[in-house]
Amino acid sequence: MLRRYAAGLLALGLATAMLAAGGEPWKDKAASQWTQEEATRVLTHSPWGQEVRQLEASGRKLVEFGGRAIVVEDRSGPLPIPGGADSLPRQPEFLEAVYAVRWSSAATVQAALERLKELSPVLADVQAVPPELSADHYVLTVRVTQPPTESGLARTSRPLAYTLDDTRPPQPSPPPPVPDLFAGLKPDELRARAELRTAKKLRLKPDRVVRHGLGASEGISFFFPRRQDGQETLLAGTDWAEFVFVGGGELKVKFKLKEMQVNGKADY
Repeated sequence: MLRRYAAGLLALGLATAMLAAGGEPWKDKAASQWTQEEATRVLTHSPWGQEVRQLEASGRKLVEFGGRAIVVEDRSGPLPIPGGADSLPRQPEFLEAVYAVRWSSAATVQAALERLKELSPVLADVQAVPPELSADHYVLTVRVTQPPTESGLARTSRPLAYTLDDTRPPQPSPPPPVPDLFAGLKPDELRARAELRTAKKLRLKPDRVVRHGLGASEGISFFFPRRQDGQETLLAGTDWAEFVFVGGGELKVKFKLKEMQVNGKADY
């Protein structure tokens, strides 16, 4: 996890520089002219790829007492607290996770991955390139760029935790390890929890799901059929498609299909 977290910080740092640079390289340049930052932008901040930050419960509850947050309950149950804190309102603690979702089946995404491989093989390695694609499927790849941690939260100090030892002052308490939305799930379980919803009220299930890569290179690719019952699943004129995954929480990422075009032709 430490390697994946470090790689996530590298990618997030690059994303910050990339956003500062701005622009839409998929419109302005040929793929062979993209810089490292521009190729990464295509994968994470473009019509074809997005990074989503969301909060996930740590399993602890906090109260504000004496100007500091106090841990009053964790997954094992209630914890010792100072007098006067027991009547205060309890709030769940949340940690921030970052998930990246992209359309790996799109030619633009494939071009960005190839360009990134030329410019920075190390950074390309953490993009979780699927081992295969399929002409019969839309392939959406998800990777955890930052597992649930406190690093993205706007708090200056950790909550304090008391013990039964009255002579010992309360100590800053780090949050417990929290698994990401996909942790521990087998391919059939991943498939059952995922779907692609569209503006035309289609709810499409993936035919199959493939886990691939290890550590920082780990990703999950969902294969949604391009045709079903003899009909195209994403009909011309469909405004948007939304990837939805329901696990311990819910991940939703909406893509504007009308913007996923190259030279006036759909690219997804």
